[in-house]
Amino acid sequence: MKADLILIHPPSVYDFREKTIMFGPMSDLVPSTPIFEMYPIGFLTISNYLKKKGFKVRIVNLAHRMYIDKNFDAEKFIKKLNTEAFGLDFHWLAHCQGSLEVAKLLKKYHPNIPIIFGGFSSSYFYRELIGYPQVDYILRGDSTEEPLARLMAYIKNGSYKLEDILNLVYKSKDNIFENPIKCISKDLEEIDFDYSIMFKQVINFLDIGSLMPFSQWYRYPITTIPIVRGCNNNCSGCGGSKTAFKLFGDRDNPAFRSPKKLVEEIILIRKYIKAPIFILGDINQGGKQYVLDFFNYAKKINKDIQIFFEFFKPPPKWFFDKAHGIFNNILYEISPDSHDEKIREKMGKPSYQNGKLKETIKYALDKGAARFDLYFMTGLPAQGKGSIMDTIGFCNDIYESINWDKRFMPFISPMAPFLDPGSRAFENPEKFGYTLTRKTLDEHVRAITEPSWKYILNYKSSAISSDDLVEYTYKAALGLNKLKGRAGAISKKLMVENEKRIKHAILTINKIDSAMGESKGKRKEMLLKLKRETDKYSMSTVCEKKELEFPFFNRSFNWLKIIKEAIF
Repeated sequence: MKADLILIHPPSVYDFREKTIMFGPMSDLVPSTPIFEMYPIGFLTISNYLKKKGFKVRIVNLAHRMYIDKNFDAEKFIKKLNTEAFGLDFHWLAHCQGSLEVAKLLKKYHPNIPIIFGGFSSSYFYRELIGYPQVDYILRGDSTEEPLARLMAYIKNGSYKLEDILNLVYKSKDNIFENPIKCISKDLEEIDFDYSIMFKQVINFLDIGSLMPFSQWYRYPITTIPIVRGCNNNCSGCGGSKTAFKLFGDRDNPAFRSPKKLVEEIILIRKYIKAPIFILGDINQGGKQYVLDFFNYAKKINKDIQIFFEFFKPPPKWFFDKAHGIFNNILYEISPDSHDEKIREKMGKPSYQNGKLKETIKYALDKGAARFDLYFMTGLPAQGKGSIMDTIGFCNDIYESINWDKRFMPFISPMAPFLDPGSRAFENPEKFGYTLTRKTLDEHVRAITEPSWKYILNYKSSAISSDDLVEYTYKAALGLNKLKGRAGAISKKLMVENEKRIKHAILTINKIDSAMGESKGKRKEMLLKLKRETDKYSMSTVCEKKELEFPFFNRSFNWLKIIKEAIF
């Protein structure tokens, strides 16, 4: 079947198989690998929306295909594609090189097929991005489903004029045109997070490998449902903050999914896949009544569902009371980023005291939480070596207060590879103690292929050197690893394996540093010899990736329903 639109997800670095890059722990705390092969949830909403408009859409996770099969010939695959238009996500900045290189190949073999870019980074860097010859159109903002439908109608039959398509950037006869961002969803009612479209595409295009959301998804098929577009918070380095959404998408206020529809989609997912569901975004941002409405509708959901809730700050105790009465298997998580309340205040994190955080963790565990995760970062404003290491003592105190309950799990990773474009720290780095070392899109494209994450960073902090940032990130990870081993949150065997990996990663970083001091020819030779090590120690470095998974995880696919839905 020929698709009207093929949505392609590129690897972060297109030629990652050939290049020696120590990505380090950049992806350790997300499900995907360092090439970030997890395609954005927007691929599903776009596919579902365009299907309603009569368009045939195909998702191709090129990054996944390239990662799982070293013999997969991406260029040959691209050459055979047949469609009316290509859509490339350039959402997070880590995909800057991969998206442009894939677009270059698409234009090489399909010179007359238009290439459409979208995503946060596309929207931010649109003026620079549209200048690349392999880019024909850019759709800006966070609500591009309807503008894309109109652009597809223009491409197929000319039923719209380009100047009338909202959010669109295009070029004609060497001139660049920017249409206003006026399509901004207010309530997300037009958006569907219907995962069944994945199975339909498998039947239509006979290509299961291209539909996998990330490399281990079939083994651990976690599904994500965002509850909001936009944010009320303004964390300094976040590209999804209130300031960033205003800059790249002209969004003033968050748009929340209705609690009723949220629950309906959870039930729909459960028809096909019984696996953990992650509620993306703090549900408490919608206000108390929003949360109460969700819990009221959620009574229809099977109590044994495995469900994740993330918080931006500790919620009130009644939240845990309500959740405990409805769900049997819940994992909670908060990202304080730092244990230091002053650093959190400087960052613009939601205000709360550490005493409240500790009290919340204990209360949630007493109410039967399957686990409570805490996420910390390094490279934060005003965060020096001592502050990073104090994270270990802070987590030790929490373990002491909960009698070393193994259901508490702390994690730490660097703010890498980049300060997000559009964030307050990117726009005003000096205010937060940073110096930006990369500002343009082209500079970031060149940076992402540097040989280690220390050289990839687009910032320098006045509070800590890049060398110390790398060293103390790994040291803090070693400390948290020991705490989790002592508590029984991870096995002694895994604790030892993690420690070995972290120490090997440090040695590999040092070898790269030595190579960087050599002449160009010698450097290339030394880095080539380190390729195997950099690949090995860029995965599950600061923790074993399986530590992120639901503690009582099980999964099952309802193949009969899936096949029936896909065919009929």
